[in-house]
Amino acid sequence: MRLDFFPRNYFLLLPVVQLDGTFLSEYYGLSLAMSWTLYVVTVVLATVVWPLLWFRTQRALLTTGVPVTSWISSPKGRFRLGGLVALRVAMGLFLPTGLVLAAAACQVVAYVASRKYPTGAGVPAGGAPAPAGQAVADTPTVGPGSATPAPHVGQFAQPPQPARPASYVPTRPDAIAGAASPIAHQQLRPGEPRTIGGYQLLGRIGAGGMGTVYLARREGAVTQVALKTIHPELLDNADLLRRFQRESEVLSMVSGAYTARVLDSGVDAGRPYLAMELLDGRPLDAHLGEQGPIRTPDALRALALALAVALSGVHRLGLVHRDLKPANIMLTTAGPRLLDFGIADLVDGTRLTRTGAGPGTLTYMAPEQFGEERVGPAADVWAWACCVVCAAHGTSPFAATGPAAVIRRIVDTGPEPTALTAVHALAPELARAVERALTTDPAGRPADGAALVDLLTSQGSPHHEPTHLDAVREEITRGWRTLPL
Repeated sequence: MRLDFFPRNYFLLLPVVQLDGTFLSEYYGLSLAMSWTLYVVTVVLATVVWPLLWFRTQRALLTTGVPVTSWISSPKGRFRLGGLVALRVAMGLFLPTGLVLAAAACQVVAYVASRKYPTGAGVPAGGAPAPAGQAVADTPTVGPGSATPAPHVGQFAQPPQPARPASYVPTRPDAIAGAASPIAHQQLRPGEPRTIGGYQLLGRIGAGGMGTVYLARREGAVTQVALKTIHPELLDNADLLRRFQRESEVLSMVSGAYTARVLDSGVDAGRPYLAMELLDGRPLDAHLGEQGPIRTPDALRALALALAVALSGVHRLGLVHRDLKPANIMLTTAGPRLLDFGIADLVDGTRLTRTGAGPGTLTYMAPEQFGEERVGPAADVWAWACCVVCAAHGTSPFAATGPAAVIRRIVDTGPEPTALTAVHALAPELARAVERALTTDPAGRPADGAALVDLLTSQGSPHHEPTHLDAVREEITRGWRTLPL
């Protein structure tokens, strides 16, 4: 703008401390009463309304889904917050009046927007236990002899949602509203730490034989995370610590649109921890148990495509998941997420788990996993097909009455015909990709996740160019909106 855009001594260019009612009356020709009223309103907006609304906005955001008493529980946090309020009061006095009034207007909008998030006013200190039937899904422990499975990192049970008609189709606003739901968690137990690695622990998401997963938040931040750590009594187990570190390294490498992201890791007072993003929703197996198989073709294809894209990212790093199953697939409002790389194996044969640890879940294991062959990405492609069939049918195509019958069906008799028919009825093209992925010989399947994505997007035609990844993600997003969660 030109330097002479504003007239000299235009009051919006001057700080509040240089103004008063007399100045405004003399310069603008207003009545003395009107000038002092305008000055008082300006002072209140700059030094009271702006700092107060900023304070209330922070309070609304920091108490989203957590107890109100925990939002500034430490003296350091209270001192920092008070200093930031005082800073805004000083800025209101000494910054140009127009700039401060603009900041106050923006803060009004921010405060109104923050009011849509549910606060923890009704949440008891330490949180509430997860509702019955919605406990956090478990994953196999890494070490042998553990009676209780360890919980998934990056998951939490979703609180009960209002009943919706069977014809309900979620929209983007619905998805955003669902994502802001309070996080179900249990109260911290006596003797448990209140902070780990600079993260404030808000409650327990779950626990297993190896460790505990906490709902946590870094002090002064809004974002909540799932923080996994080893039980204190196991810290002397050097082998367990090495495996936890290896798990952290694997999870840190796997970072894609359809996998849970690792946000931080470290060691606090000899206790390692791993912070991962929290995901709304629930595992595929829980969804199937409560709502039954997926009945919309677009949603089933979106699930299949998302898992293929996730596997392509895993295989690109030279990793094999080895335990792809419905319990390790999280259905979130933003799309499916692949979880649990606890028994991931490097393609070059370097084991990331202890010798003798379980190689996977029986009904989702490829034939080569029962022999002496090297297990490669093709085993994940087989498990992908089993999960797609399970999503459409309700159970694995190799489910049987006992372990021996399952193995016989996998290596000899083949998948259950009625299970494959369920996929054919919804998406014939997808069914053809599933049948190819269930070829007994690994060489007959798509070689890895990238080849699987190419097969799904080219419909198997050698003359059709594979779809660009951005277009694939857009298709996944459109299809996923048709699935009621």
